[in-house]
Amino acid sequence: MKFRMTPRVVLGLPLAVAPALAIPPSLAAATVQEEPATNWAYSAELSLLFTSGNSTVRTFGLGGSARRDWAQGELSLRAGGLRTESGTTQRIAVGTEDHFTVTDYSDPKPTAENYFLRGEFERSFSDHVHLTTGAGWERNTFSGFESRFSLVTGLGNMWIETETTRLKSDYGITFTAQNDVVDDPDKSASFGGVRVSTNFRRRLTETADLESTLTLDENLTNAADVRADLANSLAVDINHSLAVKTGLRLVWDNVPALTNAPLEQPAGTPTGKMVLVPRHKLDSTFTIALVANF
Repeated sequence: MKFRMTPRVVLGLPLAVAPALAIPPSLAAATVQEEPATNWAYSAELSLLFTSGNSTVRTFGLGGSARRDWAQGELSLRAGGLRTESGTTQRIAVGTEDHFTVTDYSDPKPTAENYFLRGEFERSFSDHVHLTTGAGWERNTFSGFESRFSLVTGLGNMWIETETTRLKSDYGITFTAQNDVVDDPDKSASFGGVRVSTNFRRRLTETADLESTLTLDENLTNAADVRADLANSLAVDINHSLAVKTGLRLVWDNVPALTNAPLEQPAGTPTGKMVLVPRHKLDSTFTIALVANF
């Protein structure tokens, strides 16, 4: 049995069985035969934040996913983006010291921006072993890269799969092509690697689902270049189709992309020169979104 994290699927099972009990067995069998062997599940996420006054902050996040199940396979697609603009309100007095008018303006600048697109196909050979392959694209200029394209293929195993719990691990080889905002002369733009990931899902209650995914990427051309991506989420149902989802994502890059920094003398005097320095290794993102399932 395929695992279902959306509670509405489980609650809908009795509704699908009840009509079959009220009709002759022959008609019930025909009804079962006419049901499609595959099905799609969709979800959409929306997060917004707006502030104004002495400061201006605008955050807009949009995401969506689609999943299709076969008897021995699963295809999942996911895309989304998050953009934040912020700025301080500037006030200007026009006139004389005794008589003036005050005007203000705010020019918010992007302070966070991330877009991604991912697809994955999984084919089961048995209840515990499966083949997995996928591709992904991501853009995050504040982390230092204009684009990152990756391919992965490998095997995985299912540790637990019940009505309420699912735990699986995947092991694969990867190819990554990355275009940085600031070129690193000591870093290759494309490289092969090894990836290990673990996904855990748990239905905590009839209306609450927990999911956690940990992914480790190792660059085979540079052993120090290790990346870790930990994504956690908790979704609580509002009704049959809507849920509130909180998420925390931590991304660690042991060899982060470079950025330009102004060079100053020890006394703080600018030299007018720029030097290359690494960005922060850890990025964290906390989100609260409204999710629609259909």
